[in-house]
Amino acid sequence: MKTLLNPSFVSVIFAQVASLFGDAVLRFALPLYVLNLTGSAALMGAVAAAAWIPYIVLTPIGGVAADRVNKRRIMAVLDTLLAVTCAAYLALDGVIDLIGLSICALIILYAAQSVYQPTVQAAVPFIVPRDGIVRATAIVSQISALSGLVGPVLGGLLFGLFGIEPVVLVSGVAFAASAVLIVVFVRIPRDAIERSNVGVVRTVVNDIAESFAFLRHDRPVILKLIFLVAGINVSLTAFILIGAPVIVTQILGLPNQYMGFAEGAMALGGLAGGISVGVFARRLKLDRAPLFLLVAAVALLPIAVILGVSMDAFVAYGVLLASLFVAMACATMFSIQSISFVQLETPGHLVGKVIALIMSLANCAQPVGQLIYGGLFDALRGNLVPVALGTALIAFVIGAITFRVLKRGLAELPADATGSVGDDDENASEDVTEERLPVNA
Repeated sequence: MKTLLNPSFVSVIFAQVASLFGDAVLRFALPLYVLNLTGSAALMGAVAAAAWIPYIVLTPIGGVAADRVNKRRIMAVLDTLLAVTCAAYLALDGVIDLIGLSICALIILYAAQSVYQPTVQAAVPFIVPRDGIVRATAIVSQISALSGLVGPVLGGLLFGLFGIEPVVLVSGVAFAASAVLIVVFVRIPRDAIERSNVGVVRTVVNDIAESFAFLRHDRPVILKLIFLVAGINVSLTAFILIGAPVIVTQILGLPNQYMGFAEGAMALGGLAGGISVGVFARRLKLDRAPLFLLVAAVALLPIAVILGVSMDAFVAYGVLLASLFVAMACATMFSIQSISFVQLETPGHLVGKVIALIMSLANCAQPVGQLIYGGLFDALRGNLVPVALGTALIAFVIGAITFRVLKRGLAELPADATGSVGDDDENASEDVTEERLPVNA
């Protein structure tokens, strides 16, 4: 671990704490605010889907920017933009419709993160040793999970007690603090920037085409897994994102603070999953990775029980928290392994672009899922058991298919695939040859 604790990596981590905290607070509060005002799961799903559109469209561009533009500058500019957005939200409070204002704020937030996340992921291989990439990615994920744990809990308390304005204020301060930290302390090697002599538009088109060609011809197993992950996003992920706030605040009738605790349980599960990957990185096998998807699918079954059986609201709430914790822990372990696999198997000049393209393709189905589940939760409010059971079945089938895809995909990998990423030392070679990891955005 000592090799990871260099000044560049540590400074990036500290900057991420503040930025991800502000992001987690807003992502939690604004959709819940819309649900509270309208009582419509369908409208909440539509708002969330609309916010995802710029994220999906801009993520490949964000990957190009991550490889072509100074990474430190990208992070500082985006944090400043988000801080200004929060200030504008507070200034326009009471002047224009707050639902529309919340939608605009979410769109800006997701658009900024579409560039921000690939930038951070692309920076990791340049600021840590090659054999530390898996653990560095796990640390980044743990920081994200920790911010997601504290952010929604604090956001839920502030929102439940004082309304939306204090939530936006706290987020704005966090973004501003992150921007200051990045400008003052973060240093990323200049050789992490790839230069181009052609125009921006042509650069974007060429880089995306190059990334897709790499996935299609050199690592087709990753491309196949992307579509399976899209299936998970349109089913299991969308069910949780839409279902959790509806179940907590409307079906169980609990205050908004309890939704904050539910978000905290998911973040705690993500933290546990990240720690597990960091501890057991060398023992994780690619052929066992889909097991995490199967467990996440099974974790939805207790939710079906609380939707179909009359029980005390707090007992049902406890069951829900446990299910969300397990599902998120498994999803995080799958996600960390996948990102690490892509980082290790992708040439340095393509890392940001490939990760961004993967995130965009895998997430393109999520807005569709949010629209579908928003409508289902409104239309079938009296009997949601089939929705939960159907989602669990779909996710389980996708996990089972993933086993077969990985088995065939590994057999198709070129014999020298591991050589380019594992020659630095014996441990690194062992990590790559024995721990090939699938992709999940």
